[in-house]
Amino acid sequence: MKAIQLRSPLNLSYVSTDASFTSLELSIFINSDVTAIDTTTTPDYFLLGEPIGLRLDFEIAELIRSKNNYTYREDFYTTRDTATYVLVRAVLLDDSGDQIEVKYNLIKVRDGYVDRNEVQLLNSEIDPDIRNWSGNFGTSISINQSDPFGGTDAYFASDNDTAFSAALVNDLPLSGVHTLSVFLKGQTTLAIGNNTTKSIRINLSTGSVSTVNSSVISYDVFKVGGWYKVSVVIDLNPNLFFVISEINPPNNFSVFVFNPTVTKGNLVNFTPAEVLLQSNTTTFLSDNIQPKYMLDRKESVAYTVSNDNLNTIFIASPLLTAYITTILNTSFFIISVTQLTPQKVICETKYTPVRLGFINKFGVIQDLVFFKKRVDTFNTSQQDFKANILRNGTYLPHTGQKQIISKTASAEVKLNTGFYPQDFNEVFKQLVYSISYWIDDEPAILKSTNFVFKTSVNDKLIDYAFDFEYANPDINDIR
Repeated sequence: MKAIQLRSPLNLSYVSTDASFTSLELSIFINSDVTAIDTTTTPDYFLLGEPIGLRLDFEIAELIRSKNNYTYREDFYTTRDTATYVLVRAVLLDDSGDQIEVKYNLIKVRDGYVDRNEVQLLNSEIDPDIRNWSGNFGTSISINQSDPFGGTDAYFASDNDTAFSAALVNDLPLSGVHTLSVFLKGQTTLAIGNNTTKSIRINLSTGSVSTVNSSVISYDVFKVGGWYKVSVVIDLNPNLFFVISEINPPNNFSVFVFNPTVTKGNLVNFTPAEVLLQSNTTTFLSDNIQPKYMLDRKESVAYTVSNDNLNTIFIASPLLTAYITTILNTSFFIISVTQLTPQKVICETKYTPVRLGFINKFGVIQDLVFFKKRVDTFNTSQQDFKANILRNGTYLPHTGQKQIISKTASAEVKLNTGFYPQDFNEVFKQLVYSISYWIDDEPAILKSTNFVFKTSVNDKLIDYAFDFEYANPDINDIR
C-alpha cells in the first residue's frame, strides 16, 4: 500500500474482458482503524458507473479527502502516523444485473496538501478469482469464504498431496517494477512472489518473514484480524508469475486467499520516519537531524582542558591546532607535546523550548523545536451594563454602577525558531502550508500568511518568527 497524496488525482481503473460488462457498483469505506471496516455496513460513498469500451475510471481523491479530517488523538506522538485506510469494493455487472466479478482496492492514505503531483492510477493487472489462474496444480478451491471485511469474497485452497509442493500460479505478460499483494490466512509457511528466486517466505501462524530473496525490492506485512496482508515489490524481467506456493518439504496445503492484486510501480508504504522530512528533491531521515539544530547552543571562544589532578588551562583560539604540556602541581613544564582534541564549551538553553507539531504534506505529524524568544499576548473583549446599586433603599458604595456581564479572552504567541540550517527551509514551507498545528499539544492556528525563504548567502544565520493563535479561547465562550 502506498502513501497516497490526496490533492493529487487518484484514479481507480476497472477493465473487464466480458463483453456483457455494462455497469459497476463502487462502495467506498473509510476508517482510521482498518479492523473496523465492514463491507456489510453502509459505505461512506456509493457510486454507479457505466463503462466505455469495457473500461471504467473513478476519481476518488476528493471523496477520501472529505472524510479524512484530523482530530487530536492521544496516540499522535506515539504512533506518529495519521494514516487513514480506504477499502474500495467494485462489483462488475452484466446487462442482466448479474455479478461478473468483484474487485477490491485497499489503500493507506496520508493526506498531502502541499504539492500537486502526477495522477496516480491504481489498476490491478490480475484476475482476483484464483480459479481462473493458469496453474493450480490439482489444488482444490472453494468459493464464497469469509474475507477480512465481513464479506464472503475469499477463497479456500487445499491440497493433501504430500508428494509435490502445491502452488497457485498465474502467468502475466508484464515487465518492470510491480507490486504483488494478497490477503492470506492459515497455519502454514508459504512463498509469495514471482518464483523461488524472487519471493519472500512467510509463516502465516505468526506473520514472521524468514526469507527475503535479493531480487525483492521491498515488502510489507501487516495484520488485519486473523489475516495477513502481504505485499512484495519485484522488478520483473522479462515476465511475471504471481506465485503462492508451499515450501519444501511438501505438507498438507491449506490457505485462505483474498484479493490478489498486481499493480504497476512500488506501492509498498513508507514508514512515518521516512516521510517526516521528505521533499521533492531531498529525503531526510529522522536520524539525520543533528541535536545541535534542536537546542540553543552557543560556542565560547575558549576551550577547557583538565588533567587527572583537576588542574585546568584555557586555550583561547579554537581555530588553531592546540598543544598542551603535562601539568605538574601548579606549574607547567614541557615534558611531551600532545595534540589536543578540542572541547567546546556549550551554554545552557536560555529560553524554554517549545514543541510545535503540524501535519506535513505526507499527512504525518512532524515536530519542530522553537528555542528562541517567545512572546505571549492575551486579548479580551467584554460586555457591560449599568446596574441599580440601591438595595432596599440603601446605597452600596463598594458596588460599581457599571458592571461587566460577560467577558471573553483569547491567547496568542509569537515563536522564534532559533538558528536552523538552510536544509530546513522545505520543512518551514510545509509548516506554513499546513492547516493543523499543536503547540505543546495545545491546538493552534497560524496567523502569519506570508513566508519568504532565508538563505545563508543572503541572511547568514537563518531563523524565522511565526505568530500563532490558540484555537481554544482562554475563557470558554460556549454556554
